[in-house]
Amino acid sequence: MTKKEFKELCSFHEYGRGQGKRNAIYFGWKSDFDNKAVGFRYMVKCSVCDALKSELFKILYDWVMSEGKIHLPWWVDYKYAATEQDRFKVSLMG
Repeated sequence: MTKKEFKELCSFHEYGRGQGKRNAIYFGWKSDFDNKAVGFRYMVKCSVCDALKSELFKILYDWVMSEGKIHLPWWVDYKYAATEQDRFKVSLMG
C-alpha cells in the first residue's frame, strides 16, 4: 500500500489548543455490526510540541506497515485493537 492510499484511509483529529494541542491519527476502520466489530484498529497521538502532523503520520505508517514490530517513540501515545471486538471509536476527549 502506498503512503497516499494509506493516508486516504486515515482519520486525522486535533484536540486542545495552544501548548496543550494534540494531534491524533486513526487507521483501520471496520464496520461489521453482526460481530459488533466497529471502529479503528490503530491510533497514535502526541503533543504538537513533540511532532508535527506529518511526522506523526510517518510514525503511524511505519508502525502499521511493520505490523507493530517497531518501537514507537516514548512521546507517542498509541492504542491497538488486538482483536476485532477490541476495535475503538474516535474519542471525543484528547
